[in-house]
Amino acid sequence: MNRGYRLLTLDCPQCGAPLAAEGEDVLYYCTACYSGFRLDSKTEELKPFEVSFVALSDRVAHEYRPFWRIPATIETTRDTGGSLLSPIAQFFFGDRSTTGHDPGKGIFVVPAFATPLERATTLADRYTAAFPQLGERLGEKLLGGIYSLEDAHKLAHFTFIAGEVEKPGILRDLDYKIQFEEPSLLGVPFTRDGKSWKDLIFGLRG
Repeated sequence: MNRGYRLLTLDCPQCGAPLAAEGEDVLYYCTACYSGFRLDSKTEELKPFEVSFVALSDRVAHEYRPFWRIPATIETTRDTGGSLLSPIAQFFFGDRSTTGHDPGKGIFVVPAFATPLERATTLADRYTAAFPQLGERLGEKLLGGIYSLEDAHKLAHFTFIAGEVEKPGILRDLDYKIQFEEPSLLGVPFTRDGKSWKDLIFGLRG
């Protein structure tokens, strides 16, 4: 007998309605009572968490795709050789230098759906640096959330480091620490663009 797997009933813990899901999903949204849940990889239980949707007034989304929304604090010391901060560093620290100052606070917004790393990093960089206003849309279908919270933390680290490496100027030294807080989920509107998908806020492919 294989003891590495067990069946999990995908009924909403809040209202009992069935939860829509795709094969590898670990994030779920109940359109009956507007509740969000994530599968805890350690306990294999559904844990509730907040879900918000980006509202559109003049365009119609073909689907909403899930993004992790993770408040965080970054502590860092860096030697930039006089170069500018990356967009994400500017979001967390403003225009000030990060050396010798208080920690920077902000929110990482990273894809929770399957997409190539280059696209995931681009989406995370843009949505983190220029976070859109949240609307009050509820009841949208939200599928494709296959990346766990641990995956989201790794992508946040990668996005921060990639931004520091790719910006103009020379990065001579970087020592940083990220403290993550309680996450929530963000539904972002996407539309079909030929054989691929494009988000309706910045026009980036996902």
